[in-house]
Amino acid sequence: MRSASANASAAGAFFVVACAVAVACGGGGKPVTGPVTTPSASASAGGAGGLTLSPPPSGLPPLAAMPPPGVAGSKKAKKKTDGTLYACGGGAKPTAKDPADLVKRLGEACAATSKMKPVGAMIKATQADRDAHQEHRVRVEANKCYRVVFAADENVHDAVVVMRDSAGDIVAESPGAALPEDGALCFTAADEVTLLVAIGAGKGAYAAQVWSD
Repeated sequence: MRSASANASAAGAFFVVACAVAVACGGGGKPVTGPVTTPSASASAGGAGGLTLSPPPSGLPPLAAMPPPGVAGSKKAKKKTDGTLYACGGGAKPTAKDPADLVKRLGEACAATSKMKPVGAMIKATQADRDAHQEHRVRVEANKCYRVVFAADENVHDAVVVMRDSAGDIVAESPGAALPEDGALCFTAADEVTLLVAIGAGKGAYAAQVWSD
């Protein structure tokens, strides 16, 4: 039969072992004196126990800030929204048997509202969906606003017109009969922009006319 001192020693040893296990499992240690925080949802998703994981060494640059509404990256132009311009051609169907005639009629119909006039000769070309996009250079002036009227023949589907500035940044794009459909693109500096025309399906002729105030 064990003595009382032996039993006390065994109990003490058990208590020490139990405390060590509790500390190792996070159950012991010094009492918490500060506020208790819990890992956020993103931290929990990143790893067990809310560990913060380093991003992969991809070498990619950080994401650029979102551009202001109406401008898809260009620092040389801003879109001036005008609902009356959408009403006079912006919502028109951009296809016709004679795209050049449609471009002429749409532009003239909006001339009084937009207070704009044609700039340069009308652009006319033929393109197919298998072809690379076509580019047309246009000179723009500072403190002037511009709008492009576009149409393709009835064999062309899903045509898109994109305007880029000389830095390669997108000023605007449109799948409709006008670029932009609901306003004009106003430039803060003179530049040489590029109109890119891409055909999604089909083959046929298209026409475009640049207008300016």
